[in-house]
Amino acid sequence: MLAQKYRLVKQSDFDLVFKNGKKAPSRLFFVRFASNSRENCRFGVVISNKISKKAVVRNRLKRQIREIIRLNLSKFIQNMDIIVNILKPALECDYSELDHEFTEIFQKYRLIS
Repeated sequence: MLAQKYRLVKQSDFDLVFKNGKKAPSRLFFVRFASNSRENCRFGVVISNKISKKAVVRNRLKRQIREIIRLNLSKFIQNMDIIVNILKPALECDYSELDHEFTEIFQKYRLIS
């Protein structure tokens, strides 16, 4: 589980990233990121009811993404707010595919070292 200081929790924080952030599309994710004034990165994971009506499925995907983030926390560049929006093709992927795609998209946009 991600520590509280690494989480985006307020709606106003999400709105700032959606309004001012840059976009990074991928096959499985749609990532938005913006700089912040804190000394660490903060993350939000979003999955729509349109992806799956079953909460069990949505929560499982969110837990997997949060675990990938937690394991790679030391690699992220500092002072960023990042929102990961999970897309429908992620339902058919296993954990290793999610991890590979996740690191690939973050390396492409130089958010991870």
